Parts: sequence; C-alpha cells; structure tokens
Amino acid sequence: MGIRAEQKEKRRQDIFDTALHLFIHKGYAGTSIRDISRELAISPGLLFHYFATKEDMLAAMIEMAMGGVSSAVGLLDGPSLPMEKFENIVRMIFGSFAYYPQSAPLFLLMHQVTIMDSIPPKVKEMIAANHTIEYSVKIIMEGQRIGNIREGDPYALSIAFWGAIQGIAETIAMYPNSPVPEAGWITGIMGGR
Repeated sequence: MGIRAEQKEKRRQDIFDTALHLFIHKGYAGTSIRDISRELAISPGLLFHYFATKEDMLAAMIEMAMGGVSSAVGLLDGPSLPMEKFENIVRMIFGSFAYYPQSAPLFLLMHQVTIMDSIPPKVKEMIAANHTIEYSVKIIMEGQRIGNIREGDPYALSIAFWGAIQGIAETIAMYPNSPVPEAGWITGIMGGR
C-alpha cells in the first residue's frame, strides 16, 4: 500500500473512530455530520469522500460488529466440547478488547442500535440478523446432555452468558482502563470453572 493509500485509510479510520465515539456518547440521532467533522477539524464535504451518509457510517460500524458476532458464532460450530466452545468465545472477545480497542464500544453501539427507535431501517435489519442467543441454545442443550453444562433453562443460560459479556464490554467501552475479567468467571455462569 502506498503512502497516499495509507493516509486515506488512516483518515477513514479516524472518521470511523470519532463517529463511533460520538454515536455512543451522544446517540446516533444526537450526532450530526457537523459534530463529526468539527471533532476532526475537517470539512463536512471531506467527510463525505469517505462515507456518503451518516447512515453509511453507522452501517459500516454495525457490519464490523456483526463480523465479530459471526466469528463468535463460528466458534460454536467447532469440534470442541460445548463448554470449551463458550470458553473460546470469551477468550476471543476479551482478547479483542486488548488488540482492537473499538471492539468494546461496538458492543455498546450494537446495544443502543437494538433499542433505539431513531435508527435507520437498513441498520435495524442488519441487527435483526443476530440470532446468537438462540443459536447458543442448541449448544447449551448438547452440553447439558453430556453433563458439560449445568442443568437449567438453556435459553436463560444463553441470555446470562451473552448478557454478562455485553455488560463487561459496555463497562470497558465507558471506562477503558477497567480490568477484563477472567474467561472462566463468565463460563462459570454455565457451570464451567
């Protein structure tokens, strides 16, 4: 990649990061293109060279977040025992907090997008494709069948597992210097170590 292409990619990443920060702190509807361009000290016109609309910025963020969701769900399909699959998911997600600092804020944004009415329909559709909790239920049931995961309502266990990860991600997004819990503390919800 040439210097010009690197500069362009860095500018795009700066816009992405600034918009993400503003979206989670001011809300999507409460953030204007002018807010983003003012924060970056660039003109709104320059910003549009990288993202055609504010909705496109949000869609790019949700697309990146959904890529992480797909990676996590992909770990549920592996050959490991059910509890090991969930441990691997926690390690992957918590590891992402260290090597990609935007991953925790993306969790927070996904939550906000899920509950806000002011989100564009295109983005709402992207979020609606997330069936992680439901997909996890069959893996939990398999773990219960072989004695690898504690007894109990598998749907409730899935909610507890993913809710704990969501809550930790949101805390880290708001307080970046917070310590990341050990993976076993989260899988302990389902009877792990």
